[in-house]
Amino acid sequence: LEKENHLMILCLFFFLLLFVVPMAFICYYQRTKNYAANGVMIETLQFMGYYINEATRLKNCPELLAASAESRGMALRPSDNEELKTLGAQVTEHKKRQFKLPIIIKNDIILLAHMQRLHHLMSPSLREDLDEILRHSLKISQAMIEIACMREWFFTAQAMIEFRRSLIQALDVKSSQLLQIPHFNDEILKHCLKGKNATSTLADYLQKDPEQRKGLSSMTADQIADVEAFASHCSNMECKAITEVEDEKEIVVGDIATVTVQLLRKNLHEGEAMGPVHAPLFPEPKFEEWWIFLVEGAPNTRIIAFERIRDTERLIEAKLRFQISRPGKHSLTVHALCDSYVGIDKKVDLNFNVSTEDEVKREIFVHPEDEELDLQPTLFQ
Repeated sequence: LEKENHLMILCLFFFLLLFVVPMAFICYYQRTKNYAANGVMIETLQFMGYYINEATRLKNCPELLAASAESRGMALRPSDNEELKTLGAQVTEHKKRQFKLPIIIKNDIILLAHMQRLHHLMSPSLREDLDEILRHSLKISQAMIEIACMREWFFTAQAMIEFRRSLIQALDVKSSQLLQIPHFNDEILKHCLKGKNATSTLADYLQKDPEQRKGLSSMTADQIADVEAFASHCSNMECKAITEVEDEKEIVVGDIATVTVQLLRKNLHEGEAMGPVHAPLFPEPKFEEWWIFLVEGAPNTRIIAFERIRDTERLIEAKLRFQISRPGKHSLTVHALCDSYVGIDKKVDLNFNVSTEDEVKREIFVHPEDEELDLQPTLFQ
């Protein structure tokens, strides 16, 4: 290096070390300090924690998402008023608006339009805004589910999962489950609901033989192939559950009981795994997730234990543990809820009897080697 360049290089080094690196760290910190570990803005978590209650249901959720900090941070355009006026006239609102901020109203309208499949009425700029909200929606709806779970509100958690899959599949509050099937529309739905082999649920439709499935007569060969591919791809889940206390024959008050839940995707062969879900109106690839809830019997429906399963394998097993607090008959329910498709959830009822300690005499087994250890001298002997 030339001597006359030494000073310049040294100054450049100190400029990078003392100014650029600290400023990069400060900018990174300023950007990330507003986010929680799950990637959701802390302000959004506080907002959801305040507004989500035991009575929150699916119809409340679009406006809550529209009012999240991520959504409120989006920009308003001068052209939005005219475009939203046209779109809003076609959107069906299921509840009175709770928030009056313009950006919240805008985002609420485009979310409802998405759920009602009015994308053809959206301008390209509104579609971009919708896609941005939907990209945020997975993390935010995840946080909404967790808030309900932590407060042990099963029906609220179920509503949050319903909202999540309504966004993924673009389904409204009362939309037919069959709209998840490729190429299905309102005209085909009318045909499916009439006459012999009529069906209204996705699970029933998928279980029918191909020749018994209605709504295919007006489709092309390629469209029918798409329907058949969907039918073989969508999870055909079998759910089994048992309650036990490990290494014991009876269940006694004070025991830690284990509910073992097995989920089997019968549409997969050994060694296969699920690919992304069929969600053509969602902007990102989405893999199927299942939420397993152990819930008290009616009328309480309190969540006793829960687990989120992201495994895409053929056979999935989850263990839910809880402590037995009272003797007598117990009635619990296991709910397996899919976050990506409407209509394929599973439920298993569990009934078992719990004895008192006086009714069951348990023998405590002591291993011979442990008995020998008791005979060994201690440090103080």
